Amino acid sequence: MFIFGYMITVEKIQIRNNKFLRNLFSHLSFWYCSLLFYIFLTGDELFFKNYFNLLESDSIYYIILFLSISLSILFTFLDILFTDRVLRFFPRRFMIFLKSSLYFISAFVIILIAVELPLKVIIQKDYNQILNYLPELNINFIRFLVYFYLSAFLINFLKAVIKKVGRGNFRNWVLGMLNKPREQKRIFMFIDMKASTNIAEKLMHRKYSHLVQDVFNDMSVVDNYNGDIYQYLGDGAIISWNLKSGLKHNNCLNSFYAFNKVINKRERYYQRKYGISPKFKAGIHVGNVMVLQVGQIRRDISYNGDTLNATARIESMCNEYKQKLLISGDLYDMLIDKNGFIFKNLGNIKLKGKRKGVDLYQVKKK
Repeated sequence: MFIFGYMITVEKIQIRNNKFLRNLFSHLSFWYCSLLFYIFLTGDELFFKNYFNLLESDSIYYIILFLSISLSILFTFLDILFTDRVLRFFPRRFMIFLKSSLYFISAFVIILIAVELPLKVIIQKDYNQILNYLPELNINFIRFLVYFYLSAFLINFLKAVIKKVGRGNFRNWVLGMLNKPREQKRIFMFIDMKASTNIAEKLMHRKYSHLVQDVFNDMSVVDNYNGDIYQYLGDGAIISWNLKSGLKHNNCLNSFYAFNKVINKRERYYQRKYGISPKFKAGIHVGNVMVLQVGQIRRDISYNGDTLNATARIESMCNEYKQKLLISGDLYDMLIDKNGFIFKNLGNIKLKGKRKGVDLYQVKKK
């Protein structure tokens, strides 16, 4: 099934459901705490009881919860409207202005709902009556509107930061756990587009950039398998798991085949728009790395260690062995359930720049 030229698959539906529920929960948590903090700052419980008490409850916590749920639903749907895919087709300044305007409009819509504006007045479009129902814009309402808009800005800022550094890293960053380097054992996948140089020459830089954008959008399927996209590298990416989430249900292996399945399902779209069907290869390895925060002017979260170098070398061997997926012997030994895959030992291979050889396995899904 095609909708606006995009293939809807089970994986895509799962991605959107997860994203919707995650956004809804984050908005609900944020707005509930934010509105309680507003009461803490102002001490004005009557403001909510008088104007936002649709439940006619005496409990300020129930009133705030109901208002938070309403705001969460509203802002979650606004997030759906302003996806990265939609933003690509419109001027950025226009979209920023539109989004800001919708936040202001949302505040007034909430006020209209709060004062229980009769449906008859709305249908008749009696604007004088609508103005009569509006509460007086005194200092209390102006203060709330300013606080509301600043809160909307703050949650968008926080979500942008989380998207930049990743959910797990964000928690560690907030708690100050990244100030000192820490050693972790993690699984890494280097995934890369095949024949990318030839494709770039064929499409030229502008169209090729759009291809990469589409590919990376489809790569979000790894979120269904608890994978964190650590870095985007040109036409490829580095995806990371902690041991528990990566080995569970063979997530580190299944994510690669799920991504390829999404790409294959959308083959007609890629052929129609770019005249090619992108293909991918990947290498997966496991080992110890140091995770740390780097930089002073611009901070970033970095994984350092020989594990990443080895993973990159394993991925580069895919061309030599004409394979889509290669994994290290270290990862193979850790896999709990090997059913569903066919493994072939390629032997102890000397990787470029490495003194010791690494056992390699080619992987195929049954």
